[in-house]
Amino acid sequence: MKLTLNFSDVEELIMENHFNEGYSQTEEPIKERHTNFEKIGAMGSYHELFYDGIHIAYGDLRFKNELMINFESDFETVEMHFDLMGSTHTKIAGTETAAFKFLPYQHNIVYAPGIKGKFEFIGKSNRTMEINMAPELFKKYIANTEGYETFLSNIDNQIPAFFGKHHMPVTPQIEYLIYSIINCEKQGVFKRLFIESKVIELLMLQLEQFNAHNCVDFCSLKLHHLEKIHLAKEIISNNIAEPYSLKKLALEVGTNEFTLKKGFKEIFGTTVFGMVSDIRMEEAKLALESGDFQITQISEMAGYKNPTHFCAAFKKKYGLTPGTFKTVRAAI
Repeated sequence: MKLTLNFSDVEELIMENHFNEGYSQTEEPIKERHTNFEKIGAMGSYHELFYDGIHIAYGDLRFKNELMINFESDFETVEMHFDLMGSTHTKIAGTETAAFKFLPYQHNIVYAPGIKGKFEFIGKSNRTMEINMAPELFKKYIANTEGYETFLSNIDNQIPAFFGKHHMPVTPQIEYLIYSIINCEKQGVFKRLFIESKVIELLMLQLEQFNAHNCVDFCSLKLHHLEKIHLAKEIISNNIAEPYSLKKLALEVGTNEFTLKKGFKEIFGTTVFGMVSDIRMEEAKLALESGDFQITQISEMAGYKNPTHFCAAFKKKYGLTPGTFKTVRAAI
């Protein structure tokens, strides 16, 4: 199994990865690889984790200009794809219709047989998580599930396909799981078990979103409005310590407050204020897991002046008080 990446405008190889069939591992429970690179017009890091049936890749890249990359793989895969920063546009060679674009904070599941094509980074930064799964393992997870027959048929017939008709939004819960995987400090079999559980949880959240998706509401949004709503989500995530007012946020993305509120509810299933609260709670959860902060400090970080109110909100969301959660996590 081989994956090759190179720049479109110059003959320079970026990366060539070789994998055992089905990402199989016999030497150790989980393998990890870090790559830092600086090529023509691009620099960044590429973090990989792989074990039997699964290959995880997290890229954090910066560009001088928008960049086009050629890719080619000689194996089939089911990919859980998450765009966390920047937009990407992909065109599969030899087809007229196999082209797709991801906006920031969008995800989907895609099946790809051995294919080649072009991958364009739109903007000057990109952060992406890709979890590639052996098709047989994916089919094992969703076997005999009503509504998934078309996607499974595409896998059997080796036809490139998306699981969801529309890309879904990356929620704070999904983002939390992604960074839990990337920042996991466990070793050996404990690391594999932890990451394996998070991958399954991510897949569950993706499938739940697709099942609950209201296509009628989603399709009412025009593309330029969709892009503005996702830009608003990115601004919220990058300014969580000092959130924008609704008026300022609407002005920043070039729309009005009504359209922003309506679009936010349709895409993310919550309000702008609800999104701020969710992100702060996930960050509070991470801070508790780290063990580096007191609950009173975390309460302030989450925007609560009264720690009692923070503890009540945390328990309502996660089922445990912050103190109990911190104790349980410390024992793991």
